[in-house]
Amino acid sequence: MKILAATENWNLFIGRIHPLIVHLPIGILIIAFVLALLSRSSKRAGLRAALPLLLLTAALSAVASCVAGYLLSLDGGYDEQLLNTHLWLGIGVAVSSTLLYLLCVVPAGKRLVRLQLPLLAVVLVLVSAAGHYGGSLTHGDDYLVQAMPPALQAFSGKQKAADNAPAYTNVADARIYEDLVAPVLSSRCYGCHNAQKLKGGLRLETLALIRQGGEHGPVIKDSMPEESELFKRLVLSDNDEHRMPPKGKPQLAPREVELLYWWIAQGAPIGKTVKELKPNPRIQLVLEAMTPGKSLDHNEFVPDAAPSAPDKKSVAALEAKGVKVLPVAANSPFVSVTCINATGFSDADMTLLHPLRSQLVWLDLSGTRITDAALPAIGQLTALTRLELEHTAVKGPAATPLAGCQELRFLNLSGTACTPAFLNTLGKNKKLQQLYLYQANANANTLRQLQQQLPKLRIDTGGYRLEQLASDTIIYKKKTV
Repeated sequence: MKILAATENWNLFIGRIHPLIVHLPIGILIIAFVLALLSRSSKRAGLRAALPLLLLTAALSAVASCVAGYLLSLDGGYDEQLLNTHLWLGIGVAVSSTLLYLLCVVPAGKRLVRLQLPLLAVVLVLVSAAGHYGGSLTHGDDYLVQAMPPALQAFSGKQKAADNAPAYTNVADARIYEDLVAPVLSSRCYGCHNAQKLKGGLRLETLALIRQGGEHGPVIKDSMPEESELFKRLVLSDNDEHRMPPKGKPQLAPREVELLYWWIAQGAPIGKTVKELKPNPRIQLVLEAMTPGKSLDHNEFVPDAAPSAPDKKSVAALEAKGVKVLPVAANSPFVSVTCINATGFSDADMTLLHPLRSQLVWLDLSGTRITDAALPAIGQLTALTRLELEHTAVKGPAATPLAGCQELRFLNLSGTACTPAFLNTLGKNKKLQQLYLYQANANANTLRQLQQQLPKLRIDTGGYRLEQLASDTIIYKKKTV
């Protein structure tokens, strides 16, 4: 019978058993520590009889783990300093476990039984330290920090190196390497190709290190993804030993593979934005899928910057007039003001809104007695995003009374006699998205000009007529006898 396996393969095979058996001495030593602690009581002194067998098993498994770990280290790709620290701590656990066993069985050592518990505690500290450095070798030294809740990070003094949130809001403005490619490599590849764990002698943290390559040379060839190892290994079959990431590790999503292909095909640039590289229709679909979505609790009609809480006396003064003042959300400093039950609200009352100009985001003055004289006061409400003026006497001067409302996104002028000059001034409100003009007698030419100034503005003039369907009609026929 031919022996097909080479010596190196046996070494690697035994080495890869290390993660399996390394947990045996850890568990056994913890049990031994608990029994030693309990056996200090005279009622449980019999538990001490199990310690010699436990410590012998711990010593043997620790030695086996050291041997397997050493053979695994011969495969290379690990930070030398971390590896040596982990190695010597593991040897320390094996030696200490052996000494503890000898203290239990050698007659001279039995006289030092009082030292057994403190020595076990020291061994557990060694085990913890060895496990920490072993985890750093496998997963990186920030493995735990990355998953820490914010409260625990603040308590421990640790902070994440980078936020997971994208640095862009529009994918066309994203930098192809820094904002799109690097995060993919960070989440999928850095675990095995970093300063602590150099699989294949390759580091991928920066483009300079990627171009430097590893033990087998460069891993990217500009404009030739099919010839670049960085891409080729991503598309190998699952069972291929050269596939990256290896089987069992989190794999790249199809769109991430497509992104890397396109980046390399473009010459693997750095500092270039998506729009500078002129993406083709195929990659454009991929890029659109990578556009960051808004959080579920995001409301574009509420500003991001949070001011101080509204003044209670100012709120009370408005409520005394019958005006309703409510927070726009729980625990939010921003408020909405509605005059639905205060139809007598007039121009003279506008001064009551000034103390809330930083907090007031939604203002409903529908059906009140305000006129054009109220518009300058409204223009001072800098946080305002939503304004309803329907069925008021507002016509609007030729000046720009709402120019100060640069956050304004929604404006309802239905049922007013607003002038063309006033509508033209709204072109200065660049964030305006919705304008309602039902029964406002707006001039069609004026609306076209406004639409040209604000292409994304949706202008609704109302007056809808629904198509009559046959099913909506009842036909009566005279019955003949």
